[in-house]
Amino acid sequence: MTAGISEMGGVMPAVRGLEPGNRAALVVNEMQNAIANLAYIETPLTSQVAARGIVARINALTAAFRAVGAPVIFCTIAARSADFEGFRVNCALAAGIRRKGHLVEGTANAAIHDDLAVEPSDIVCRRSHGMAPFTGTNLDATLRGYGIDTVVLAGVSTNIALPGAATEAVGLGYNVVLAEDCAAGATLETHHMQITEHLRLLATITDAASVIASLPVSQPPHSAQPAGT
Repeated sequence: MTAGISEMGGVMPAVRGLEPGNRAALVVNEMQNAIANLAYIETPLTSQVAARGIVARINALTAAFRAVGAPVIFCTIAARSADFEGFRVNCALAAGIRRKGHLVEGTANAAIHDDLAVEPSDIVCRRSHGMAPFTGTNLDATLRGYGIDTVVLAGVSTNIALPGAATEAVGLGYNVVLAEDCAAGATLETHHMQITEHLRLLATITDAASVIASLPVSQPPHSAQPAGT
C-alpha cells in the first residue's frame, strides 16, 4: 500500500487509513539524542537522520496533529539505571545498547532529540527493554483510550523498530501509515529496501505533506464508554 512516496513527486492520492471517520495518532519512535542526533553521536543512523532532514518534517507533522487535537506520542527506550539492571540482553541489538551504555533514563543521551518540539499536551511512552514500542508498554491502552483507528509512524529506524511497530500495530487491529520522509534507516539502501519490500505490506507508505493534507479540520474528543453501557 503506497500513497505518494516523496521521491515520486506529482499529486499525492488520498492516504489510506486517514479517510474521514478514522481517528489517528502520531507515534514518533526513538528520536532520542544518543540514537538520532548527530550532535551527540556519529553513526550511520544519525548521519541518515541529518542527511534526510527528518527532524524538521517531524516538527511540522507534530504541529499539524496538535492543531487538530490528535494525539502526539513520543516512544523512547532507556534503561532505568546506569547499571542497566532489568534490561534484558536477548539479542545483538540489545547487547549493543548495553555495551555502549548511552541510553539511561534521565540523561541527556536518552532525552528526546534536542531539536524536536515537545509540548505539554504530548504523551511520552517509555520502555526499558525490547525492540518495538508496543510490547511491555501502555501504548496500546493509550491509543484505545483515545479511540484511535490509525497509527501514523515516524522516527527511527526503518531497520528494526518501525517494522516491529507496524507489525505489532497491525496485530492489535490498527491501520498503519508510515510518513516515509519523517523516517530513516541506517543506510539509504536498507531504508529503501524496507519501505519498498517489507513495510509496504503492513502500512500505507506516504509523506508528511500527504498526511497533513488528510487530517480533519479537527479531531473531536473521544468519550470512552465503560463496557456494557
